[in-house]
Amino acid sequence: LDKHGFTNVLTDCYGNDPWIRDADYLAQAMLDRASCGSIAVIHMPERGFREYNLRALRIFLAGLRQREIQVVTLSTLHREAHARSEIPTAVLGSLGEGGI
Repeated sequence: LDKHGFTNVLTDCYGNDPWIRDADYLAQAMLDRASCGSIAVIHMPERGFREYNLRALRIFLAGLRQREIQVVTLSTLHREAHARSEIPTAVLGSLGEGGI
């Protein structure tokens, strides 16, 4: 990972979408876990494969908007954390400029 400038991150907001196909349930499960600073994971849908994730993502993002939680990339979260010095560098490492 270091060779390519990547860093492992852990998620705290995951709906288990490879096994659960109910978009409403997925979105609500993720919203129940989400808070400021959460790292959410949902798999990329494709035509004919995990299309239910498009609806789940729309519902999830609308729910975050209602709660006034701003959605950002991991690179932005990392940069903001370092700018505020709230999280030690040794814990985060480097995410690289390309993002995740």
